[in-house]
Amino acid sequence: MLDPIDLTAVRAGDVLLHMGRGEISKLIAWASDSGYSHAALVFDGQTVAEAVSVGVRKTGLADRAVDAADFTLIDVFRFGGADTGLDPQALAALQAKMDGFIGAAYPLDELFELGVVCALRSKLDWPESAKWFLRVVLDHVIHTDPARMVCSEFVYRSFAEAATTSAGRLRPRIEVLDQPATPFPHIDWLALLKEYEAARHRSPNRTLPPAPTAGDVRGLQVGSVTRAAERDADIAAQADQIRRARAGVAARGLAQPAAIEDPWPNPATVTPADLANSPSFGKVGCLLRSA
Repeated sequence: MLDPIDLTAVRAGDVLLHMGRGEISKLIAWASDSGYSHAALVFDGQTVAEAVSVGVRKTGLADRAVDAADFTLIDVFRFGGADTGLDPQALAALQAKMDGFIGAAYPLDELFELGVVCALRSKLDWPESAKWFLRVVLDHVIHTDPARMVCSEFVYRSFAEAATTSAGRLRPRIEVLDQPATPFPHIDWLALLKEYEAARHRSPNRTLPPAPTAGDVRGLQVGSVTRAAERDADIAAQADQIRRARAGVAARGLAQPAAIEDPWPNPATVTPADLANSPSFGKVGCLLRSA
């Protein structure tokens, strides 16, 4: 456990990983075998950018750092490592991307679907290579739309899609790890229902989207040869990647945890745990810890 850090140690571009107090937060953390339920980005010295039920917004950093009413934990992670951080050009590109996402909706109506997918891929007691394959398959099932993002998708996309001089320079590496399963938390189901209804009431997208037509599945034309070919090529490329990655894993020492990189993760299924486990980020310290 790292020592607490002062707010002055937090930099623009840092990732804040939270554990919330609500019942939904408990389920999110459980689904990904993690101690985190929410992710946000430090925009500058005064502001945090995040995707919440009202959409992607900015809020005050100072207030968040002491928000023990809503969060039990806020840890700070930094791209490139705790002592590295972003150069001015990279930070400007990241901030521009964050700004471009402000106002995007939150897919509250798809939260249960995302939770089931994340729980399925993390809870099965499979070897890391099989978990990697399952993740790839499930990633092709879930639709992703930058106009509708959950919290960790916002963070991942902001880095991955930042217009740096070298394209993709800030794309976080996402790895599939073997982790011990966390037990199912105690849930107050009535409180969960009330929390969800309150979030739905705050959401600007309170109505469900229209049902897909016969020729359309989540916006993809089923008969599109081009799209099908792209997916096949993507899967083939990932299969080649896993063969190379597994050879590298086999060469590691037994004391090192097994990990296989998912080079093209579906942004919609990236979780706060994925960001915490990414080798692209180093943990700086704990900004808030409250019983």
